[in-house]
Order: sequence, then C-alpha cells, then structure tokens
Amino acid sequence: MSLHSVLLPLLAVLSALGSANCGLLNIFNTSTDYNLASAIDIAFAKSRNDMGLLLSGEVTTPIEEDVTFWCGNRQAPEMNQTYLDDPDVRKKIDFTKPIMLVTHGWLDDHTKNWIQNTARDALTNMDTNVCIVGWGNLARYNYFQSARKHTLLVSGYMTQFINFLNKEGMEFDKVTLAGHSLGAQICGQVGYNLNGKLGAIYGIDPAGPLFTLPLDHGMQYRLDSSDAKYVQMIITSRGTLGVGKGDGHENFYPNGGDAPQPNCVLPLTSDAEMADQIICSHLHATSLFRLSLDPAMSYKGRKCFNWISYFLKSCGLNPANVIGVHSEKIGGDFYLRTSNDSPYVN
Repeated sequence: MSLHSVLLPLLAVLSALGSANCGLLNIFNTSTDYNLASAIDIAFAKSRNDMGLLLSGEVTTPIEEDVTFWCGNRQAPEMNQTYLDDPDVRKKIDFTKPIMLVTHGWLDDHTKNWIQNTARDALTNMDTNVCIVGWGNLARYNYFQSARKHTLLVSGYMTQFINFLNKEGMEFDKVTLAGHSLGAQICGQVGYNLNGKLGAIYGIDPAGPLFTLPLDHGMQYRLDSSDAKYVQMIITSRGTLGVGKGDGHENFYPNGGDAPQPNCVLPLTSDAEMADQIICSHLHATSLFRLSLDPAMSYKGRKCFNWISYFLKSCGLNPANVIGVHSEKIGGDFYLRTSNDSPYVN
C-alpha cells in the first residue's frame, strides 16, 4: 500500500462529499481541519467494501510488534531489527557515533523506497548510525485515529527506545530525528517527551490536518521549535496535507511551500488530478531532504519575509542557507525555487 495509491481515490471521494461550489481546495482549507479528518473517515467508510484499506477500532497487538526499529552504521550497513533493551545493541549501533532515526507517516511503512534510500544516503554521506522507525500497522488506521491516538503510541515507544540508547551511552544531543507527515509530528512528540534535549529534528512536510493552530489538545502533540535544540521544517504542501506555517528554528519553503510543486504540475481535468498534485507535493519534501544529505547537492534558500518578497527579489541581500542537515543553522524562514526534474536543483 502506498500513500499515493490510497490517497488519490480517497481525495476523489472527498471532493464528491463537498457541495457543488465547495471544491477540493476548500475541503483542504486549514479552517476545516477537523472536518477534513472526519471527511477522510467518512470517505473510507463509504469505499471500504471496494478498497478494504483502512482499519478502525482498538489495537490489541503488542507495541513491540507495531513499532519496530531497523538500525545500521557504516561498519554494519545492513539495517537489522533492534529492540528495546536489545542485548546485542552494540553489534548494531556504534555508540561512538551520533544517530539519526527516520520515521514515515500515514499509510506508509518502513520498507518504502524513500525511507530506505534516505537511510542509505545518510550512511553514505554522514558518519552516523541510522535507525528506520516502522509503524506501518498503526499507520493503516483511519486518519483521525492514526493522528490522535497512534502517533502517541509510536512516540511513546520511540521515547523509551531513545532513553534505552541514552542509558547505553548515547547522549541526547547526538540524537537526530527526521519524520515525514504524521512522522514529523511523532518526532515533535518525542522531543516534547524528552524536554527538548535532542540535538535536532527535521520535519519533512509535517502533517497539517488535526495539527493546525490553535490546538485544543496542547502543543505537546505538534512539532515546534521547543522540541529539540534545532528544529527544521521543509514545507511543500502548505495548508493542504502539510501545516500552514512552519514553527521551527528554520523553515524552508520550496516554491513558496504550496502545492503543486513544479515537478508535480499536471493538466487539471478533474479533482483527481488536483489530488495527484497535492500528494506529489506532500511527498516531494522527502526527495529534497534525502538528496540534500549529499553536501554536493545544495538546495539554497534566501531568508525572506514571504514568497512574494522573494519572488520580487527584494531579499537578495539577506543571508542564504541550505535545506537539510548541512544547514548553517542561522535561523529564520527561507524561500527557494526548485526545478521540474530530479535532482530539482534550480
């Protein structure tokens, strides 16, 4: 199951649920945040007999089966499953090196190409440990349940795992988290649980629906700059599947942060094509983050007030900075253009 293959028919159903003059973009408007989550549930309930994709109800499997960790490093690059209180942890993790944990989002799992390639590229370009966090079983539930309940299950178990690594000698400030969509919000919850002690968190187009300010269930559920010593957000589907505004120390807005991103532009003949553009844009942030792990692949943004100011070239004298782990961490909002084709360097 892929995010694309599931969300494309879902969003077509969502558009049909709206009024004739409502349209998909209005459904996605962040002011209808809770309505969107409910609409997602309703849409899948209507189509479940045909699609059979989403789960609902109480989770009865043990957390250690639903949340798994797959770790490697340059000396042992194969990603081996690593357990909480694993007696063989030192065969899988080099405690003299830092560690990056990479987390997927809704309807995804740890076997997908983007997350496997991110782990591989991190090991190639950085002398670090990498752990992929898998929570694919919990990510197959309806969006409301996945966002409101299962993110807390995942972040709670991740917190236990990082505390275990800390007891084994891994300092908190040597821990980096990177998460896409709901995975980014999970990373924020872990950071909150650990009182902002982690070294860095990279929010890869953090999920917007149910995480749009103002929240009625507390900032601890949402990634923000208090969750680590450094928080970066890469926003590519602003106000639709992604958050409306970055809340990190640094926020990067490729092409203004809005869908569709240039590589996702298709001729629009229906809401299905519009949905395709939004999904593509939401996933585009994963490509930019992964490619930026290579220091030779520079996605340079300019510090600016907003996209219009950047577009009008009124920020040309402001500092520049790059997306990803090679950022100079100077703080602020950064805007940049990317190209239509991989590797998207403009």
